[in-house]
Amino acid sequence: MKTAKLIFMALLVISISSCSDDDDVNNIQTQQQIENLVQSNNFVITNFIDSGNNETGHFRCYGFTFNSDGTLIANNGVNNYSGTWSITNSNSNDDSSNDLDFNINFPLNNEFEDLNDDWDIVSYNSNSIVLIDVSGGNGGTDNLTFQIGTPAANCTSQIQNTISTNVQSGTWRITLFEDSGVNETNNFTGYNFTFNSSGDLNANNGSTDYNGTWSITNSNSNDDNLDDLDFNINFNLTNNFQDLNDDWDFVSQTATKIELIDVSGGNGDTDYLTFEKN
Repeated sequence: MKTAKLIFMALLVISISSCSDDDDVNNIQTQQQIENLVQSNNFVITNFIDSGNNETGHFRCYGFTFNSDGTLIANNGVNNYSGTWSITNSNSNDDSSNDLDFNINFPLNNEFEDLNDDWDIVSYNSNSIVLIDVSGGNGGTDNLTFQIGTPAANCTSQIQNTISTNVQSGTWRITLFEDSGVNETNNFTGYNFTFNSSGDLNANNGSTDYNGTWSITNSNSNDDNLDDLDFNINFNLTNNFQDLNDDWDFVSQTATKIELIDVSGGNGDTDYLTFEKN
């Protein structure tokens, strides 16, 4: 009896070990299938809901490329943003996509930082990946869907493309900065601003160097109206440059001059910012 019991226990251990090994293999296969899918195709975002707000339009002009080295590239023909991606497994004991995290990170301070998360995989097929994230803080739910495809040829407005091309040419200086009625232009005297295609924004006066980010977003891609465009600036600093941080509205733009305005939603104060090309 004792011998039979020992034999039974040994067989049970072998069986459990075999099942665990099979699950590990299957789970690795699931992860590899998703990785192969995203690395073999170009994607667009067809759905992005941020805590109930539909923000798909912020990304509708961008194509996304998931490279095998873990880099993630977003490009709209004018701007080129670089981030990272990976797929990690939180539970290797079964073969479920629910245990896989789809990690995205763009080290930016514009609309792309909203994509940063360790997303849960809801489903995937040969054409798309559906992701979800439920916040542990306020319980808000975010939804993100990538689908194989390319942005429409007429996606980005002509004005948006023109301004983006103009600001990336040469260096610029601030000729007016008025903060709630106070002229603070002198705070930026001597600084040259460079707007890079990567979304990086550099300010340099020959001895001091500050780095931030910039982007131009379109709140209504159904027309080609300057009123729908925002000029987004962010310096992650605690000096005078933080005063430039805003989603500025356009007053006017040419190849050598851009006039911006921001009206505060709180106290109604108005700020003015003008860049002129050197």
